[in-house]
Amino acid sequence: MNIYIPNKCKHCGKFLFIRGGKYFSYCDNPLKDEPDKTCRDVGSRRHYDDKCKNDPIWQTYNRAYKAHYARYMKKKMTISEFEKWSRFASSLRDKAVAEKVDFAQYYANIRK
Repeated sequence: MNIYIPNKCKHCGKFLFIRGGKYFSYCDNPLKDEPDKTCRDVGSRRHYDDKCKNDPIWQTYNRAYKAHYARYMKKKMTISEFEKWSRFASSLRDKAVAEKVDFAQYYANIRK
């Protein structure tokens, strides 16, 4: 006997059943405006984009990440430098989200 757990899709709001031990936040239903894509295909990306638009901490992090990634792609930064900065930026972002660092200090430090 299989155990199924009900879960609500974070994109469309419909319920889906998942097999015990596997966890999905998005269903396989096709989108109304794009029938060739499903909630699972676009749900997590749209959730991240919404978070970046509405939260200044995430928006600042995303802009700084893109700037540093561009430096890496143009060979102005090595992979080890980029990874070191990425770990630093992630920890700084987490501190700012937890309100251990004020936004002005976070903004100044992440842009370096």
